[in-house]
Amino acid sequence: MEYNRQPCPIRIVEDCGCAFMMGTIGGSLFEFLKGFRNAPSGLQRRVYGGIDLVKMRTPCIAGSFAVWGATFSTVDCALVHYRQREDAWNSILSGAATGGILAARNGIRAMANSALVGCLVLAMIEGAGAAVATINAADKGAGIVIKPQRAQWEAILETIDPKRATSTPDFALAEFERVLDQCRASREPNLLQDIPVKSHERESKQKPFYSLLDLAKLSQMF
Repeated sequence: MEYNRQPCPIRIVEDCGCAFMMGTIGGSLFEFLKGFRNAPSGLQRRVYGGIDLVKMRTPCIAGSFAVWGATFSTVDCALVHYRQREDAWNSILSGAATGGILAARNGIRAMANSALVGCLVLAMIEGAGAAVATINAADKGAGIVIKPQRAQWEAILETIDPKRATSTPDFALAEFERVLDQCRASREPNLLQDIPVKSHERESKQKPFYSLLDLAKLSQMF
C-alpha cells in the first residue's frame, strides 16, 4: 500500500494538477528551445520566437498531460475499488488502459499500440521504484548494529556487595526467590490489581508457594 499518496477521490485531482504542472514546465522549456533554434538569426528574434512558440503550444501540451493524469488516476481508483488492494499491477493496468482510451479515436490498432506502450512504461517505472526501495532498505539495514541486552537481574546483581554475598549462605536462594517474584508479578499484573490491598488472597498471590525451591532445598543445591 502506498502511504505517500492521497486517497482515491482526492488522488484524481492531485494527479491531474501534477500532470498539468509537469506539462507546463516541460512543454515551456521544449517549445522555447525549439522556437529559439528555428527563429531567424539574431538573439532578440530568437528569444521572441521561443516565447511565441511557448504561448502557442504550451497550453495544448499541458492540457494533454492533465487529461492523461486524470484518466490514469480514474482507472487506478476503479481498480483499487474493484481489487481491494494497492500494488504495482494497478499502475501497470492503469497505464495500459489510459493509453488505449486516449487513442480510441484512431482505431483498434492505434489503441493496442498505445496500450502496449503505456503498459511497458508503467512497468519500467514500477520496477525502478521497487529496485530503489530494495536498495535503500538494504543500505539502512546494513548500518544497524544490534547490541545484545542482558537480563534485568544481571545488572542488579553487579551492584550488590560481594562481601555480603560470600558471608550470607542463603544469598543465592534469596536472589532466586526475588527473580521468581519479578517473573510472577510481570505475568500476573491484572490479577494483583483486582484483589484488595489488605486481603489474604493478595498476599498469597504476591508470595506463592514455590515447589521448585522446595526441590532445590531438598537436593541441597544452595
